[in-house]
Amino acid sequence: MTKGKFINLVLDYTKHSETHLAQQLLNLARTQITNGSKGVGYIYSANYGQTREIERAYFAQAWNTGTSGDNQAKIVMAVEHELGQPAYQDLQGKVHVLPITTMNAYVNPIANWSDDLHLGLLNEDLDRTENYLKSNWDVFGIQDPNHTVKKPYAIGGKIANMPPSVSNFVQQFLIGLKGKY
Repeated sequence: MTKGKFINLVLDYTKHSETHLAQQLLNLARTQITNGSKGVGYIYSANYGQTREIERAYFAQAWNTGTSGDNQAKIVMAVEHELGQPAYQDLQGKVHVLPITTMNAYVNPIANWSDDLHLGLLNEDLDRTENYLKSNWDVFGIQDPNHTVKKPYAIGGKIANMPPSVSNFVQQFLIGLKGKY
């Protein structure tokens, strides 16, 4: 059984527009798909409400999740905008955002949010990400230009304010995926 590849991808938001970064991501995704990947997912630091909406969209076989917001969400919005353009429509349904829940929802938050609940949700998110790899999808591990060896992936940054133990758990899991796939 063929498995996907976990590929580190630096998106330099300090030098390029969201549109440029979206096109960079989609062009690389097209290359991977042309070379035999079933599709390409990319990790995204999401709040729990976004995670739920993204899951619903893909469950309904939609390609546009309707994600909105600031920071990384702007890149998701740009990717989905570009997927609606003729140059990238062939990638609809073949490029998925893979949410990793970094904080409670903005809308309809969970009242009893705790580190234990958060870790349970993260396990679901990370297992889902690995299942993409097991299903011959490639996954882009999105990195900031200022990433470090201990925190290579753009997950749970300033806004999320995740406890260090939770952040370290996510980073170690993703590092493990990079090593395994």
